[in-house]
Amino acid sequence: MSDFFGKLSDKADKISRSIVILFFVIAFISTVYQVFSRYVLQSAIAKSILPFVDFSIFNLTWIEELIRYMFVWIVFLGIGIVYKSKGHAQVEILHHYLSEKWKSKVMLLVECINSALFLFLIIYGSRILKFSIQQISPSLGLNMTFIYGAVLVSSIVCFVHSSVNILELRTAKRDERVVVQVESQNTNMG
Repeated sequence: MSDFFGKLSDKADKISRSIVILFFVIAFISTVYQVFSRYVLQSAIAKSILPFVDFSIFNLTWIEELIRYMFVWIVFLGIGIVYKSKGHAQVEILHHYLSEKWKSKVMLLVECINSALFLFLIIYGSRILKFSIQQISPSLGLNMTFIYGAVLVSSIVCFVHSSVNILELRTAKRDERVVVQVESQNTNMG
């Protein structure tokens, strides 16, 4: 079971990274195009060189909305990527002053709280999608469930990562108990 969730977590992370890279490239190219069309093609120099060309047709109003939505997805998928690599904010002072026994218990408690939060976001994120199904973005004409879906997808990905972390902590705890039992049996025999 933990092997299945581990592979699922790795696959979700790989897909998230690919989508983030793709969306970032699209957002970057769109931003460069928007700046070029606005400040170069709309400049007085371009108009004086080619006065018969209407460069305003190259200024696409929907690009700004596209860039905004790309960054929404980049941020929410980035949350899952950072969570998987354990790069999120933590209270490190607890790790320094707690014994190994208590560290693992606190880490397990934190992961359970995280899982509950992600489960909450999955439930309420899916409810938000029901309300946004009739909303359309102004410039692109996209259904807003595509945009609000970022919260739901991010929560599902983070929930999978958190479940893997819980399974790993429980497996490590179980392995620790087995090692202690074997060591105590060896000590009693010797």
